[in-house]
This record gives sequence, structure tokens and C-alpha cells, in this order.
Amino acid sequence: MKEQDFEKFLSALVQAIKNMDSHYFQLPIADEEEPIYRERVYCYELYHQLRCILTNNFPYKLNGEVDKSGHPVIRSKKKPDFLVHKPGDMENNLIIIEVKPITVRSRIDELKEDIKTLKWFLDNSNGKYYRGICLIYGSENGCLTENIKKVINNNSDDRIKIIWNSEPNEVKMRTNTGYFV
Repeated sequence: MKEQDFEKFLSALVQAIKNMDSHYFQLPIADEEEPIYRERVYCYELYHQLRCILTNNFPYKLNGEVDKSGHPVIRSKKKPDFLVHKPGDMENNLIIIEVKPITVRSRIDELKEDIKTLKWFLDNSNGKYYRGICLIYGSENGCLTENIKKVINNNSDDRIKIIWNSEPNEVKMRTNTGYFV
């Protein structure tokens, strides 16, 4: 049942990404030629699109940046970008999501830390989440940078789905062979 719910959410996530206007992908800035990546702007619009697609019929709730400090079971200051869960029921934590723009290439430790966070929440003694998603958005000349590829390729945890929103309205998922399709 959780695998079906995961697949349903994954389908909604792909559609939500495809629905996002380029303005949310890269934010235009006054007096600047080039728009910039802003993770919060991207995440807020992604949240909105997901809520519109999932509606209240989806059996889990989507929450953004839930602060887990003070939680009786999850003792961590980690704040994942999104949680898909049934609040108050540790046995029904479905998905944890971390989002990073391509500009993380210059701060690669942040991406490594996000993958550690996903693994931590997937651990049965911690968050008991069923699956994790690492969503990277943006590209450099249509490509992922080598240091980002290296971090992704070092992740061997098949519970974590790697998704790349390379440009507005385009979604690629990493296969078991390491390629994005």
C-alpha cells in the first residue's frame, strides 16, 4: 500500500513541477539581466502545485519545513523541506523531501548534508519514513555539475529517489543505472 501511495505522490510531484511557471524556477531580479535561483520561492510554489493536485483525497498530509525539535520521538533539529505523512502517527510517515538548486555546486557539503538528513529520517529508529526524495533543480548549460553528479552517484540507498528538474517544466529521474531519464 505504501508503495502505491509513493507512486501516486511521485506522479503528482512530476505534474506539479511541470505546472510551475519559470518565474518560480528562477526569480527575476530588478536591475539584473539574469534571474536567480531561490530555493524558498521554488519550494513555496511547488507546495502550492502539489496541494492543488493531491487535494484532500490523498491519505497523507503534505507539510513544509516542519521543525522537529522538541518532538518526543524524533530528537533532531533537522528541518526537511517537505514531509508527506499522517501527523501524529509514526507508522505512517511516507516521504521526506530535500530540495536544492543547482547553485549548491559551490556549497556541495549542503547537498551531502541533505542526503544524510534523508537517510537519517528513513532509519526506523528515527523518522521511519518509507522513502526519500532529493530534488535538484536548475542546470549549468543543460547539465549537472561534476561535483553534484559525484554526490548523487555516491548515494547507494535505493530508498532515496533522485529527481532533477533541469529546466522549467522538465523532470528527469535517476534510474538504477545512474542515468537521468
